[in-house]
Amino acid sequence: MRILFLSAIAIFLSACVDPCVDEIIRQAADEEQKTAAVHIRRNCGATTGYAEQVYIVVSGASYKDAEPIFTADKADNLAINWLDGRTLEISYDSARIFNFKNFWHSAEVDNFQYVIKVALRESSQ
Repeated sequence: MRILFLSAIAIFLSACVDPCVDEIIRQAADEEQKTAAVHIRRNCGATTGYAEQVYIVVSGASYKDAEPIFTADKADNLAINWLDGRTLEISYDSARIFNFKNFWHSAEVDNFQYVIKVALRESSQ
């Protein structure tokens, strides 16, 4: 009976573990070093494709505590680049985009006054 109980607990706990693995592709700070853009590739196993996500975070903070500003799959040649101090460009050849926010701000950076513009650029083929 004890083995059955321990087995049930082990199965329950393994179901609570996130099966996804994140790979940081690129992390780049803005010119003023107040924020950073983070591009990750999320792999949730053999039966799903990769998800590409982009975050903007306060310098020194983890992307895991933030919401993505961009989420897509089937993304070819996705890249992030700062065009200037407060403009982030997300470029790609092709992608299925599920989530996109064209700006970012936070109470933690100049009380919402530090606004970053986010632009998408699809490369012509």
